[in-house]
Amino acid sequence: MRCIALLGCAVLAALGPAAPLASRAQEPEPYPLGRDLPALYAPAEATAHLPGASPEPAGVRRLGDALAAALLRNPELAAEAYEVRAREAALVQAGAYPNPTLSVEVEDFAGSGEYRGFQNAQTTVLLGQLIELGGKRVTRLGLATAERDLASWDYEARRIDVLVRVASAFVDVLAAQERHRLADEALELARAMQRVASLRLRAGVGSPAEEIRAGVEVDVAGVEREHTEHELVAARQQLAATWGGEAARFERAEGDLEALPSVPSMQDLARQLEVGPGVARWQAELAQRDALLQRAKSDRVPDVTLRAGPRRLSGPGDTDVVMELLVPLPLWNRNQGAVAEAEHRLAKLAAQTRAARVRAVTELATARVGLEASSEEATLLRTRVLPGTERAVEALRRCYEAGRSAQIEVLDAERSRLAAREQYLSALTEAHHSAQQIERLTGVPLEVRP
Repeated sequence: MRCIALLGCAVLAALGPAAPLASRAQEPEPYPLGRDLPALYAPAEATAHLPGASPEPAGVRRLGDALAAALLRNPELAAEAYEVRAREAALVQAGAYPNPTLSVEVEDFAGSGEYRGFQNAQTTVLLGQLIELGGKRVTRLGLATAERDLASWDYEARRIDVLVRVASAFVDVLAAQERHRLADEALELARAMQRVASLRLRAGVGSPAEEIRAGVEVDVAGVEREHTEHELVAARQQLAATWGGEAARFERAEGDLEALPSVPSMQDLARQLEVGPGVARWQAELAQRDALLQRAKSDRVPDVTLRAGPRRLSGPGDTDVVMELLVPLPLWNRNQGAVAEAEHRLAKLAAQTRAARVRAVTELATARVGLEASSEEATLLRTRVLPGTERAVEALRRCYEAGRSAQIEVLDAERSRLAAREQYLSALTEAHHSAQQIERLTGVPLEVRP
């Protein structure tokens, strides 16, 4: 018993005190974008159901409804949430000490002569413990902590990505709804022109060619309406997919496409980018690669195994103590390859970080230019072009009904009006998409201009 006690004291001294382990990952502080919306976090028990499940959106949906549904139902975000929990479990496992071993050895029996039975047998009971040297447990914990933190950053980056994708898909649905409405309006106008052409023909002031041309315009408008209807179905499905829906069950989306965000200065955006999710995540990966290097260096130091226990000699009935110390000799393998690999991967990450930062700055500048250009285009179209085309169509239609203008003039004016409205709608959509790209890079929502 004394030898076992001595072995236990030696093992405890070699292992050192156990550091307290965190039971929950230290997630990065959520970015302002969507911070006030509840998000999905995986339960501690892997067999438990995900919390926060909500019914699939139905009826009339606004952007806030779509964002809330996606944060609680998006399957990609759920996968990242479970990855965080898995890394937490790996951190707990990384802090575990190696289990001790127990061996029983019996010799000098079942032979011949005086060793025929067990009367001269020797029985040895050994309690062994692997003792990790070189700070392996500390580096193992450091690596597990870094990987947990990296998983938390990946979750936050995915949360931002989901929010931006929902907002982009929502804008596409609003635009598709408006295009479908414009196509309906164009079809009704074409039918009205067809009725006027028929009345003019019966009154003897029109020509058959006018009526035929008006019929062709009705057919063209009908084809365009079908096209916009298919686009609307596709846009609705894309939006439903962001909250894990296999079909779009909501009635329609409701929002104001004309509420455009302000264009921030590049200096402000550059400051926000430095702490944005795309750039900050690389710092977490840098810590993870450095932890891998420290782990590889600690593995260069061989571990030792200490075994000790009593041995009983059956013949004289005496007892003694057996102790063993097993030490690997690092003659051929000093883990030099793993250390070099970790060093090269750390250097590679530095280059990747620089490339990612350049890419993010370029994307940010491009998105800002796109937001500024699209906003200016939308303002010009709304204040000058659209009112002019509306007045031109109305005036020419009255003149055509009175017989003072040709049908082709009315049709050209109507096409110009529809083209201007389509251009205005595209400018609004592009402005919103550029703003969403900025929010994805910075994690900060843009203010809507008054």
